Amino acid sequence: MNSFGLKLPERGVSDRFARTGPLPAMTRQTWAEFDGPGCIRHLWVTLRQPRFCPGGGRRIVMRIYFDDAATPNVEAPVSDFFGVMNGLDFYPVNTPWLSVQAVSGYNCYLPMPFARSARIEFETGPDAQVIYCQADWHRYPDAALEEPMRFCARWRREMPTERYGEDFLMLDADGPGTLAGFAYGVRLIDNEDRWSHGGADNIYIDGQGRRPAYLRGIGGEDTFGTSYGGALHPPETHLHAGIPYYIHEDVGEARPAQRLAGYRFFGQDRVDFEESIHVRFGSMRNDICSTAYWYQREPVRPFFRMPEWALIAAGKELPRGNRDLPLPDAGAWQLCGPFGMKGAETELAAEREFNASATFDGLHEENSPWLSPGSRQLGRDTARWVRRASHHGFVDFNHVFRPAVRGVGVHHDGVALARAVLRAPEDLEADIRLAWDDGMTVRVNGQRPIDLGRHAAFRSRDVRLPLRKGDNAIVLKLTNSRGGNHGGWAFAFAARTPDGRVLLPQA
Repeated sequence: MNSFGLKLPERGVSDRFARTGPLPAMTRQTWAEFDGPGCIRHLWVTLRQPRFCPGGGRRIVMRIYFDDAATPNVEAPVSDFFGVMNGLDFYPVNTPWLSVQAVSGYNCYLPMPFARSARIEFETGPDAQVIYCQADWHRYPDAALEEPMRFCARWRREMPTERYGEDFLMLDADGPGTLAGFAYGVRLIDNEDRWSHGGADNIYIDGQGRRPAYLRGIGGEDTFGTSYGGALHPPETHLHAGIPYYIHEDVGEARPAQRLAGYRFFGQDRVDFEESIHVRFGSMRNDICSTAYWYQREPVRPFFRMPEWALIAAGKELPRGNRDLPLPDAGAWQLCGPFGMKGAETELAAEREFNASATFDGLHEENSPWLSPGSRQLGRDTARWVRRASHHGFVDFNHVFRPAVRGVGVHHDGVALARAVLRAPEDLEADIRLAWDDGMTVRVNGQRPIDLGRHAAFRSRDVRLPLRKGDNAIVLKLTNSRGGNHGGWAFAFAARTPDGRVLLPQA
């Protein structure tokens, strides 16, 4: 058993695939095929020398298919798959799972098991390429492959990302599975605040499952095991996390722009999921790309469609939604806020009556960050209703009500509401699973709120709520303080009938 819990045969027959050759521009070709059962243990790729084709690793896409799947398990530009981000050709990476050596020696040691077959495919863009590819793998002729999980990797890019709002989406996948890690690249274009002050990794696990969990980071550089790296950082590569590329580039402005890339692997601190995983990274208004690596049992479900070649390149505008694919429907909520902590001590008008166009006094204290000029410009000094889709049962108020002030993943003690309609097929008692930290109340059909208590950390609680046949209004009230997850302001919600039917919240 390896770091990611894969169950592979103890012994295999060592084998090697090795092929070199040209691939003309605008060509898609199968490069290697393997008969199962087996497992690719090491994949090495290099391309034309960068001096002849600078940035060429971003302009060739690699896809890997397992067990005759119609959808590739792996889809990423070659350099990005091996952790070289931002359209670059090389910087050193030294981990147990990715290794990059000069001039463009790309190595991957993440195990890739398959039961029947594996296939590696390359697609070139406007540049002809020369591909050198070697795969060391194990054949298992005397044993069936019992491991049901398959390796997956997906690249995504967005430019510009949102400032003081929606975090950058890195991964959305179905369980069961385990998160192996990710590589992350930033090209600074925002003068408002440090790239790292947008926040760090936010990992939402099993929001509709048995044990919802929420992992929230602090500052962007902290995810990669460094410190105080928002403005200055020496490039370093370490075993499990690091920022191997960090420069200041002259962009013709008074201050140079940071260009950086980092990686984080979870071989020593596994992140397993049963039902789903949703991963985001806090952002300012910059050019960001990522490659996520994970294992899952079910066929892979893409969440991002590879853009045309012109939009793959760094620096090209590619706004959120341009190539994003629909995520599974988990319902939606109307959110109301932000309110100051005074809102926790009183019954808010928005709790009693719903009017989607209404606005409310936010009850903010003097010097509240929601009264800053930036927050006023975004309209966050006044509480209002905002519709928000649920991601696998999770709703994060920080994506909607974050104050626009400088600082490391800034938050402020506050209160917000979430309202949804549950449509019951008959009079019944619904089984509700809620997960949150800090204080939570729930109100059903305008009745007195039920105090569910305070959690010091993100934990779940099961309750039974009476619903009448037809539409039922559910209002959640969640307070927020720094606590042990740096001001995480999220909840997970799942509702089922006594016979197990899912009731999705409707905004």
